[in-house]
Amino acid sequence: MGPLLFLIYVNDLPCASSFQTTLFADDTILHLSHKDIKMFQLNVQNELDKVNTCMRSNRLSINYNKTAYMI
Repeated sequence: MGPLLFLIYVNDLPCASSFQTTLFADDTILHLSHKDIKMFQLNVQNELDKVNTCMRSNRLSINYNKTAYMI
């Protein structure tokens, strides 16, 4: 029952932000691009805030020890 509930909660994530989202089992990849690095940083922070809000509203948490980013 746990994995099914997880999928139900996480399936809303692509609708919560403008990230291009790839979901696979319990892994999630968020993609975003922009030509201007300053605008990119602002957009990423805004979208991460939306993801965080979505996760909290579903009582899920992000494992920051397993989280990485690439520019």
